[in-house]
Amino acid sequence: MVNTIMSVNEDAFISKISRYITPSASEIVALKKILANDVKCVARVELIEDYEIFGPIFILNKGWGYSFRDLPNGLRQIIDFILPGDIFGLQEIFLGGSNLGFASITSVDAAVVSPRTLLGMSRQWPRLGGAILWSASLQGSIAAERLVALGRRSAAGRMAHLLLELSIRLEFIGQGSPSGFFCPLTQHDLANALGLTPVHVNRVLRHLRQLELVVFRNSKVEFLDRQGLIDIAHFDAAYLGRNRDASRKIFGN
Repeated sequence: MVNTIMSVNEDAFISKISRYITPSASEIVALKKILANDVKCVARVELIEDYEIFGPIFILNKGWGYSFRDLPNGLRQIIDFILPGDIFGLQEIFLGGSNLGFASITSVDAAVVSPRTLLGMSRQWPRLGGAILWSASLQGSIAAERLVALGRRSAAGRMAHLLLELSIRLEFIGQGSPSGFFCPLTQHDLANALGLTPVHVNRVLRHLRQLELVVFRNSKVEFLDRQGLIDIAHFDAAYLGRNRDASRKIFGN
């Protein structure tokens, strides 16, 4: 199912953390070393089952995936979409396992890192350890905002908020723009992430299109009225760490 390969696109994580630190040449060498042990996987495959014990840590280099929990009744809740540069499985370091599974959406290339290797790198290169801590904090912030959306936002607000969030996260790594982005998600994926049915997702997307706010067609999200979408979602990007200068001061840049 998963075949090991070497030296696939390994720049997404470096690009992501470079927003908050300026890695030195030696730090980049250290990062490339841990990113070199990667695997390639086809689309729509579960790499880690939920509640798997002592699984690996993944740093996604290329492609899209998601973290999830499966319920006894067969339903699946998508917790977060894992994009290039994101880390999955940091719970392994402290909990010895994760309550979340990880599955690919597209074909993916991901670096496989052991908890021991990641801790060793953090001890030798404290700024890189800080950048990994920042990445984990960002994922926690995204999860908290998703919880607010599921509990208190309307269906249209949830959809608008998610599309805006994905847009900004992709802009961080040079794969999105304010006008739109490539999006391989199906309506079933969106339903599992937003607590809706696929039929309801279809209705919400049609409603947003009729309002001339956004079009999602053929794996492409096109923003027609981004500000209007922001207003519907009550979207504030502060939770995504857009205050780059403040973060750089913390890291000594």
